[in-house]
Amino acid sequence: MSNGTRIDPEEREPRAIKIRQPKHTGRKIALAVLSVILLIAICGGIFVFIEYGPEFGSIAKAETESESSESEPSYDSSSVSESSEPDIPEEPVSSSSAPESSSLPESSSEPEIPEVTEPIVEEDPIPRDEWYMLLVNRENPLPEGFAVETAAIDNEGHAVDARIYDDLAAMIAAGENEGLDFIFYTAYRSVNRQRELYESGATDAAPGTSEHNSGLAVDIGCAKGEFEGSAEEKWLLSHAHEYGFILRYPADKVDITGFEHEPWHFRYVGKEQAKLIYESGLCLEEYLAE
Repeated sequence: MSNGTRIDPEEREPRAIKIRQPKHTGRKIALAVLSVILLIAICGGIFVFIEYGPEFGSIAKAETESESSESEPSYDSSSVSESSEPDIPEEPVSSSSAPESSSLPESSSEPEIPEVTEPIVEEDPIPRDEWYMLLVNRENPLPEGFAVETAAIDNEGHAVDARIYDDLAAMIAAGENEGLDFIFYTAYRSVNRQRELYESGATDAAPGTSEHNSGLAVDIGCAKGEFEGSAEEKWLLSHAHEYGFILRYPADKVDITGFEHEPWHFRYVGKEQAKLIYESGLCLEEYLAE
């Protein structure tokens, strides 16, 4: 160079390159070794947990219970499954902290609903409200506007409430089959007709106070001779109740019925009630008053 000769850079002699070791290489190697050892330890721990998990779990539970507070729930190691997700049992209630149900104050329990007992209504054996039990006398006249459908019972114009026709016809037919001969004195009588008779003095029963106005009563006689003491009377006294009829005005009940004894006057009350009244010996007023 001193002689001015220029040396091409490519013709220069190469210098020896000094390879420098990076810093901290030894530390990185040590960390790598430790990582391998830690990985092996973790794998070994997993293997030991799978093989001997229940035993280690019981030890861990004892240590955990001693360190945990009373408010934290405890876990049963026997319920730990292989998936390591233990079921949490219900928190036990100690007898000292939870009072028995019997010692709870009444205010904490649900109020008892009182049992409602429906009153027992005894059925009235007497059908007082039925049409055939209608009471008609001087103190109990028929209601205003009373009307009844009638049916003729002979060719003389006598009629009765159509509802009693069949039983009346059956009674007359039964008596005639035994040789008796019945006739009808009186049957249904309208209130207007009753008024005419009352005003003329032919009867002392005011309009609406006679059972004939109801269509439920009939005066029965015999075709031959007097009815009182006749075979027809005796037969009716013994059998009329079998067909639903009673002797309405007995001789010993005048003070109660308000009417003189009429042995021919029979009143329909239905077969069941007629039997009961006949056996009791009561008149209709007494029977209904029971």
